[in-house]
Amino acid sequence: MPDSTTTDSAAAPSWLAAAEEVYEHQQIDERANHIMACKRHAEQINDALGVFGIEPLQPARLTKSGQLEGAVLVGPDFEAGTYEVRALWDVNSQQIELHTADWETDRPRFGRVGLMSNIADVAAARRETPKFPAPRRNLSAEALQAIDSLSVDRLNNHDVEAVVTAIHGLTAAVLHVGDLIARGNDRP
Repeated sequence: MPDSTTTDSAAAPSWLAAAEEVYEHQQIDERANHIMACKRHAEQINDALGVFGIEPLQPARLTKSGQLEGAVLVGPDFEAGTYEVRALWDVNSQQIELHTADWETDRPRFGRVGLMSNIADVAAARRETPKFPAPRRNLSAEALQAIDSLSVDRLNNHDVEAVVTAIHGLTAAVLHVGDLIARGNDRP
């Protein structure tokens, strides 16, 4: 029977406390960097809108949770059938990115419409429905399902069995190479 007086902390290695402390500091630093980046993006949005002479209904700001909330440029107009337009910051192009949301839904979700290069882009964005990226297909799962659906044992033809086995092997090799490339590039 195990001794009930021993605790988990007594069994933990002595270096673990230092590792936990370093991990906590890393998490705090990452959170602080994220908040500072969001604050900087909010300032960039508001400054860029000022260059265009746009005074937003609500300027870009940080939420209480430390997330960026885009500037509200114009609200929806139900009579005219136009959307609310918000301004966010595109880190790749370093300019304002316009977003709209469908006001007919219970929980509107904002999606990208385009980059803002002049003031007329806001008027054009009011009339565009938000665009959301298509969900990513899981090509590996589709290929494996195709392999599983064609059983070599049920073909009753030696030549066809050899071709199917070769295709299965090639499919597995392509999936493996794709996985290696994705891991090497650190993206799905």
